[in-house]
Amino acid sequence: MTTFSQLVDDIVMELLRPDMKATIVSYTNQTIRDVHFRPAVNAPVLYDANRYEDELAITTEGTYLWSIPSNTRFQDVEAIFINDIGIYLDRRNPRIALKESFEPHADKYWYRSGPTIAMHGVASGWTGKISYHMFPRILAYKPKTGTDARTIRFDPNADEYVLIGGGAPTESQLELETNWVLQRWGDTIKEGVRAKTWKRLGEMERTRLAYSAFESMRTSIWNSEASS
Repeated sequence: MTTFSQLVDDIVMELLRPDMKATIVSYTNQTIRDVHFRPAVNAPVLYDANRYEDELAITTEGTYLWSIPSNTRFQDVEAIFINDIGIYLDRRNPRIALKESFEPHADKYWYRSGPTIAMHGVASGWTGKISYHMFPRILAYKPKTGTDARTIRFDPNADEYVLIGGGAPTESQLELETNWVLQRWGDTIKEGVRAKTWKRLGEMERTRLAYSAFESMRTSIWNSEASS
């Protein structure tokens, strides 16, 4: 368990490279994204911890456009259910959606259209539900003191997150300085950051060792956290 800034501090201190702090910050955010993809099979990983849900209030006839919450964090739609007809919309390519299709509700489907999700075959006044996955937010490094100083830290002795000034942090405060990946898999992220940093420094043997450990530990995240 750790915060983003504490993890960066740990790697900087371990490698004795304060001059690379900005690079290590970038590598840490990149490594968090890395655990959301299976490179061997070229497939994304969807996690229960990254699932969000929203209510749909359809206001247009024929096609309804739902704006995705964040262009930088949006990962994928999991399911769209329309209450009024009691069905889940299938994902279809609009170019061939109706080609030689005789299935019931064949005209009702969804697809990604730029920054929106287009739902075809719906009617104004219908309601529904959408579940989708988002990447964790990009986190910023915060110094220990100063105007933008960090507000929380993980206390290993108490095994909990605490406010720097005392007390328990809110979920909103935690979200700005850590996430579920760092809270449960901080050591895995450290190995990924080590691998990237050693590669940058040309230390290929250390790179191989760190990357091998990261790959093994990343598999544990997929097995433990991925949506079924």
